[in-house]
Amino acid sequence: MHDDVLAAHRYSSFSEMGEVVQPRGAGALFQGDYSTSVTVGDEFDGSRLGLGVMHDLEGEVVSLNGVTWAVPVDGQPRVVASHEGIAFGIAARGGVQHKVAVNAGVSLENLIHVVDAYLEIAHVDHEQVVCAIEIVGTFTDVVLRTVAAPTYAHEPLAEVIDHETRFPFDVWSGSLVGFRFPDTTSADLIPGLHLHAIAQDTNSGGHVRAATTGKVVMHLWVDELHPWKSGLATSPGC
Repeated sequence: MHDDVLAAHRYSSFSEMGEVVQPRGAGALFQGDYSTSVTVGDEFDGSRLGLGVMHDLEGEVVSLNGVTWAVPVDGQPRVVASHEGIAFGIAARGGVQHKVAVNAGVSLENLIHVVDAYLEIAHVDHEQVVCAIEIVGTFTDVVLRTVAAPTYAHEPLAEVIDHETRFPFDVWSGSLVGFRFPDTTSADLIPGLHLHAIAQDTNSGGHVRAATTGKVVMHLWVDELHPWKSGLATSPGC
């Protein structure tokens, strides 16, 4: 067992199948297309969790347990309405929940190894599935980010991120939510571990740049609805 995985068990019904849904490829976002691809309601209603970015880069998006927030450039999350548009989003629905206790002191860079170690225990190849993830608890050395609107039409995302706004926290409590995609994906999917955050008091959030675990628990949603294959609209949960 991986050193950072203290204990693990699975629960819930195995008849509850799940899916991870991404309506638009990430390539369009990277190339500067920040137009609405879907509404908040169409993407996140009925989901367990999700992340994304608002249309015209009006905030990083994090969704959890039926509530969706946008984190604009001032860093103050606001609850968004179901009719509002997003440029990019990923949402998880259904699936079998796995609960994993994680050691304190695990960095953001090493969290992916904790996920993969548990998948190995569960006899799942991380290159064959997509995981939905929530890590809830207390963290240290947290850096969250959001971005401002582009300075010109179709400004590539890489240029926008060069001017991102970061929010550091010595100690921070809340949930990190997101996805672990296979490392060998197309340009329209985001490989590796991608996490957004919402504070317990909902006063901060955004894309996670850095974090170290304190007392946390990780939840993974695992299903075998369909085998992993390159695609945009629907990807399998793990």
